[in-house]
Amino acid sequence: MEIKPFILLISVFHYLHSSYSIRPDKSSTTPESPGADNSPPNSPYASISKSPLAPAEGPSATFSFTSKPGNSSPELEKICRTTKLPTECVKYVSLFLNDNVKIEPLTVTMTAVRVSTEMTRQAIETATRLKNEPGAPKNLKAAMSTCLDNYQSISGDNDLAVQALDKRNPKEASLKLSLSLTSMNTCFDGITQMHIVSPMRDMEAELERLLRINLQLVSGMVKS
Repeated sequence: MEIKPFILLISVFHYLHSSYSIRPDKSSTTPESPGADNSPPNSPYASISKSPLAPAEGPSATFSFTSKPGNSSPELEKICRTTKLPTECVKYVSLFLNDNVKIEPLTVTMTAVRVSTEMTRQAIETATRLKNEPGAPKNLKAAMSTCLDNYQSISGDNDLAVQALDKRNPKEASLKLSLSLTSMNTCFDGITQMHIVSPMRDMEAELERLLRINLQLVSGMVKS
């Protein structure tokens, strides 16, 4: 009779130990699902860490034509050598030249400006799509809104630059192209302030390069 309380005590201890061993450890963390930040599971912006740097993975959007090979010429190469980016100058401009176009500083500059306007049009379409995509974080939407405003400015200033070149007024064209480059830099500033890696980073880099080429080409016309 005296042994029963001891046996009962052992039984209670065994039950408590077994219950505790199958209880989940509250101190451990379970990884969140891809949609745990309220983004749709298929959204490229879903992040288990809710990082403000998303989207940081995946390829950048690109222009539809810049990967195509162009047709260079000695005359075009000579003009493009007046810029700090002669290879890019030849690449972008040659895509929009044909045998009927006389290769001279004015036509090359006007063509380069028109190419950057086409780039801007595609950038507007891409930024609008990214801004309106379901699940896009607020900081991405804000950055794209800033860039959209500035892309519109670039398009308008480029048109005014072409009009000035038509009137053989390179100084006025230079002023408008300087404003276009400033707008592009404002877009970059907006992206930096929002702490994101832009899903348009390749497009933005190419557009910025061509805007600098444009300004260098027209500056050469002012000096000559």
